[in-house]
Amino acid sequence: MQFGAAAKVLLLVVVVAVSAAGTVAVKHAIGSGASNAPDLSRLPPVTEVSPPLPSPTDASTPTPSPSPTPLPVAFRLGVPFTTQAPQGDWARHQNSCEEANLLMVDAYWKGDRASTLDPATAEKGIADLVAWQVKTWGSEDDLTNQRLGQLAAEFYGYQYEVAPISEDAMKRSIANGIPVLLGVTTHGLGNPHYPNYQAHYLQPGYSVSHYITLVGYDDQGFILNDPGITPGHGYHVLYDRLLFAIDNLDQQRPTLNEGRVMLLIRPKP
Repeated sequence: MQFGAAAKVLLLVVVVAVSAAGTVAVKHAIGSGASNAPDLSRLPPVTEVSPPLPSPTDASTPTPSPSPTPLPVAFRLGVPFTTQAPQGDWARHQNSCEEANLLMVDAYWKGDRASTLDPATAEKGIADLVAWQVKTWGSEDDLTNQRLGQLAAEFYGYQYEVAPISEDAMKRSIANGIPVLLGVTTHGLGNPHYPNYQAHYLQPGYSVSHYITLVGYDDQGFILNDPGITPGHGYHVLYDRLLFAIDNLDQQRPTLNEGRVMLLIRPKP
């Protein structure tokens, strides 16, 4: 990917791992730069909602299903953004997308409505999550949706649900005030700002396992907080493109394959 002389320099960190067979694989390639700062002015305004928390019910008494409420045409939650390398140390944070997504969701549930998280605070938050995993689980690994939900539950005390996705289900979750986390591949999302997007589109090692948080939707699709790249803040993507990125992950990383599911994290009642 080439930029004109007037553009800022794109920070590109490529960590190369050579397998025993001699095959070269790039662990993660992520870019950042002031020139890529996203324009959020065209996004729907942030809407404050009071998410309905589940309440205990008498299992012996059937609860009638209410008729679906018509969805707003556009909706956006005030989920703060951070990249997974808050202070620009991409070499250190090649595997920190899970932690970055949890930080954003945790900040949202704690009432932080800033556009972006403080870099120093985010850096410490990621370090704390990594340290907990290493101490408790023995290592920091790429996580399934189920395992990421478990991390949110054990570290923060949240409840979580891994549920089948549909366009309506994701929109309703957002309209109810609950961000949606998805496991995808980076380049499968179609964001051309990712380094090596054109030259190595879906090539494993360049397009890698990743997590994103859906924070809104409008008539153009869904609105992402993608911590893998600075222009991932407020990035638009179509529903079919999200399905493609999920399916691409399942094909590329069978050990992470849970099908077309979403992860919902929220406070306990």
